[in-house]
Order: sequence, then structure tokens, then C-alpha cells
Amino acid sequence: MCGVILSGGVAKRFGADKALFPVDGVPMIHRVAASMSHAVSEVWISVKQEDRGRQLAEVCNPFATGYLVDSFNFGPLSGLFTAAEKIHADAFLTCSNDVPWIRPATFTKIVERFKQNPYSSMSIVWGNGATEPLIQVVRRDKAKRYVNEFLETRKNLIRSSDILRSSETIYLIYGGNLTQNPYEFSNVNTVSEVTNPKPRGVFKGLVNQDVTVETFEHFRRSVDCVKRRDFKAAGFEHIYESLGFLSKGVVGLAEHAIYDAVRMFENAQDEKMYQLVSMMRETFLSLLERT
Repeated sequence: MCGVILSGGVAKRFGADKALFPVDGVPMIHRVAASMSHAVSEVWISVKQEDRGRQLAEVCNPFATGYLVDSFNFGPLSGLFTAAEKIHADAFLTCSNDVPWIRPATFTKIVERFKQNPYSSMSIVWGNGATEPLIQVVRRDKAKRYVNEFLETRKNLIRSSDILRSSETIYLIYGGNLTQNPYEFSNVNTVSEVTNPKPRGVFKGLVNQDVTVETFEHFRRSVDCVKRRDFKAAGFEHIYESLGFLSKGVVGLAEHAIYDAVRMFENAQDEKMYQLVSMMRETFLSLLERT
């Protein structure tokens, strides 16, 4: 298994070079690479430009094997797609460069859990149903399949959770089984959050154990419907997909699916269904905020 640190973003909110910004005297990306290296055979850095790759690889020495210049332009998943195209590993562990407090033991637990349960993809779910789609383990063949079968149709809707949603079986590790520190998974968006991070882990709520979800057929059928320009049918498939996530307490992915339903009914010019699923989405968002 190889690790991929997602470093192709701009980080406009941060106001400085986030990857190189020191946390306890060590550049953020170096901390991620050092921790990840304990769990995988190689660590690669995903970047948009060659010179940036050389710079970050040097900063992450000796923990980074090298860098990959993104072959795609679809946000954070570009790094995963590029790795699947260029590196012959069975699976990839991904993480953004702005999660500087994750311990080596936590990455190791994630990888070990994947080896014990070799599903299509794996990520983390918190007690409130929120997920960590930038921190995931994905089989190479599933990432390549997404590019070949879904990317062209999904290119205007794609987000980091798409690989999870396009997997036959998603395994979501309950965050409380990885850590009891609510700040370990905190990501840094502003300079002030380096010294005053926001807690990421919510341990109590709808989920208190690992979860498996199988909603792939609805995702696949929605893509087929869009290809036929049957947006109304695609919208209903996303509703079914959303309810599948909701039945397991995975509110974060349920919200992602219902947002796609909103877009589909908007395209279908079905005002009644558009209003209904928009209200459903607001309910999901408020549930995530309250818990």
C-alpha cells in the first residue's frame, strides 16, 4: 500500500504557504509524511506543478518517496486518480497536508483495519455521522474504474466522497475506535487554528461503531440516468442513496447524495421535488451542526 498526501490545493483562506507552515517547529506536510510513513511502503506527494513537487519532496525528506504532478483537474481526488494511473500499488491511503496532529499509530490502525476488511474503500465516520473523505483507503482498481466509468458524467458534481459512494461496499471506521482525542483529526484552515484548532472528532451521537454501507447500485444507476439525460430518475436514485446512508447514521454522505438530488431535480425543472429535497438537505446540515 502507498500513501498519497494531497497537496494540489491553493489554501486561499490560510494566507500563507500552508504545507510549509510550522507546527511545533516542523512544517505541516513533513509531520503528515512522517506519520504516514509508519503505515505504508511509500509516501507520494500530489502536486500541480513540477517545481512545487521538488520543493515539498525535499521538505518531507526522508519520509517521501517522491512526488506526482496531477494528470487531472478535479480537486483533491486528482491526486488519487494520478496515483492510480502511475503507481502499481494494490491500494492507496490518502490524506491532505493540513492534518498535522495525526499519530503514526492512527494511520497504522487504519491500514490494518483495511487489510482485515478488504472492501472497495474505507474512511472514517464520527458520532454525528460526519465523515473524513480526504482520509481514505481505496483499492487501485476502484479508483481506475471511477475514472473510466463515472468521471466524464460526474465531472460537474465530483467531490472527495465520490470514490466512497462509487464503491460496492464502504467500510467506515468509527473515529472513537481510532482516537479519543477530538483534535487529532483537526485540519488547519487559518493561521490561528495552528495554535487554537477546532475539535474535529464528535464521539457521541448516531454512530458508535464501525459501519458498512452498500449504496453503490443507486450511485451507478444515477450516472446511467444522467447519461440518458433522465435527470428526474437520477434525482430519485440519489434520494434512495441518501436514505441508505441515513439508515446507518452516516449523515455526511447522506447530505452529499441529497445535494446531488437537488441538482438533478433542478436540471429536470421539477420545482416540487427540488423544494422537497432542498428541505431534506437543510435538515441533514442542521443535524450535523447540532450534534
